[in-house]
This record gives sequence, structure tokens and C-alpha cells, in this order.
Amino acid sequence: MSALPLASPRPARSPAPRRHLEAAPTRAYRRARPRVLSAVVTIAGIGAILLAQLLLSIVLAEGAYTIAGLQTEQRDLLRQEQALTEQLEVLSSTQNLTANAEHLGMVASGNPVFLDLSTGAVSGDPTPAGGSLTGSSGNQIGNALLAGSTLVDPAADDRTAGSPENSAAGGGSGAQASSTPGTIPSPTTR
Repeated sequence: MSALPLASPRPARSPAPRRHLEAAPTRAYRRARPRVLSAVVTIAGIGAILLAQLLLSIVLAEGAYTIAGLQTEQRDLLRQEQALTEQLEVLSSTQNLTANAEHLGMVASGNPVFLDLSTGAVSGDPTPAGGSLTGSSGNQIGNALLAGSTLVDPAADDRTAGSPENSAAGGGSGAQASSTPGTIPSPTTR
């Protein structure tokens, strides 16, 4: 047999639990994680920028429509103001005032007379009023804008003089026209 001594048997040990081994992350894996994270953050940032730009353009477009509507309204109001100003100028013209005064029964004095208050002397030749400023053939100075204008109706003025709208506009000063038919309307004085 052999000259080698026999090996003594080793005492029996309990089997050691097997350790769970995980593969250590490699450098490539460590580099890939930040790349994915940065890509997700970049895409989310671009999406947020595009959404903000979309919302901003919607708000600006709405503002542009509002401005266009206000400019149209301003133009219409300016035209209305110009039309009303022109109508006021027509109604306050000398020809219209003269025609309305004669329609209400007022007569023009062809011969002006003046009274000197300090001496009481009358200068001029007093004659009864009876003239007309428009002449026998109508208005001597043509005004084409007066062609369709209507004259003041004293009966309509008497009806509206006592209305609440007119008395409020009069300021409560008691300036109501007389309602006696056939007379020239005049304010009531106290």
C-alpha cells in the first residue's frame, strides 16, 4: 500500500447558507440611468414650454379679438357723435331758429328801437312789429340740410311740459310752458 498516512476525516460542518449574489452595476449601466433621466426631464421641459406657448398664443388671440371689437365700437360711436353734432348744427342754424320762431307766432321787428335807460329817451322810429325775416318767398338764404326738418309744435310742447321727464330735466325751477291754447309758450316766472 502506500506510505502515505490516511487523512483524518474532517468534522462535518453545517452547510453554509448560499449568499444571494447580485451583479454589480457596470459603468455602462450607471451611465445609462442619468441619460434616461435627463432625456425624460428634457422632454417634459419641452412639453411644458410648448403648452405655455400655446396658452399664451390663445390669450393673445383673445385679446386681439377684444381690441378689434372695441375699435369697431369706438368707430361706430365716433360716427354717431359726428351725425349728432351735424344734426345739432342744423337745428341751431339761424334759418331753423327763424322758421321755428315764426311758426310759434313770433314776429320780427323790421325797425329796431333802443331805449336809453339813463335819460329815458327812445332812439329810432317805433313801429308795430309785423315783419318776417324769411321774406314772402320763404328763406332767403338756402340751407339744403333744412329740407326735411320739422318745425316745433307748441301743442306737443304743452303736453310734454308736465311730464315727469321734462320737469326733472328743468331742474325744478318751475319753468313750465303755459298751457293756454293760442298763446306763445313762455316760462312761468314768480
